[in-house]
Amino acid sequence: MQKKWLLLCLFLVSSIGCISVGAALLGYFAHKEAWPAKVHAYLAGRTPECCIDKVLEHLNTENDAGFFDKVDAVRDFVYGNSVHADHDFGKDPHPYDTGGVIRALLAVSDGKREPLELMCSSRSNAMTGILNQLGYASRQVHVFSPQPGSHTFLEVQNPDDGRWYIQDPDYNLFWINGISGERLGLGEMLTTPLEEVLPCTSEKVCDWKYAQPIKNYFGAGIYFNFDATPLIVVNEDRFDLDTKLSYTVPPGTIVEFAQNTWGADYGEPILSVIHGGP
Repeated sequence: MQKKWLLLCLFLVSSIGCISVGAALLGYFAHKEAWPAKVHAYLAGRTPECCIDKVLEHLNTENDAGFFDKVDAVRDFVYGNSVHADHDFGKDPHPYDTGGVIRALLAVSDGKREPLELMCSSRSNAMTGILNQLGYASRQVHVFSPQPGSHTFLEVQNPDDGRWYIQDPDYNLFWINGISGERLGLGEMLTTPLEEVLPCTSEKVCDWKYAQPIKNYFGAGIYFNFDATPLIVVNEDRFDLDTKLSYTVPPGTIVEFAQNTWGADYGEPILSVIHGGP
């Protein structure tokens, strides 16, 4: 019962920009079947993913397009038909109503309504709903800064090489190693010196100016998988494990946050401490 109240508290946390940990977590709960998902479904009135045939008509990709072209097109679709804004949970559709949001994004694309007001978590939630229907595995990941908060985006698994790659539908970005040109996942982002990586809006448009607000967020991250215990990855060269995150409920370290949120149901969080350039 105490844990359920924690979830409700997180749900009610007010957010500034895209720094609401509560909203980020609730976005991920929409895709899981444990009790947090049921709480979220009750609050959101969520409907299933839908409309993939219509979405494909709006992606402007060839049938034989490669993995990155398809996934980039999905990210562009979500980003291009929504605007970043604090959630208004009284609006229809609810921001975490996966099927409702996808239908609304299509309506925006058809010129039938104004762009949806979504945050990083609900944009990621919508993108996951589309990728699920395309048969691509994805997982939401959350990165943390000492201040002022956290940010949510996706990793999507490329079935050709089995690797996971970042897709950020809130900033409309993917990430590359600026030296090799290879795309990156969260693990590489946490360990590669930040001066060696670049955020990109397309293959030919890459610059840190597109991601400056979240440059200090790549020191600590959490992979959420509700079939197992949460995995925390912290680069000690960028993030102090003793840092108290004032924006979590209750305030505490990143380990305490994971423990308070999931420990009772999923066991002690796994902590991986790594090192990498600043």
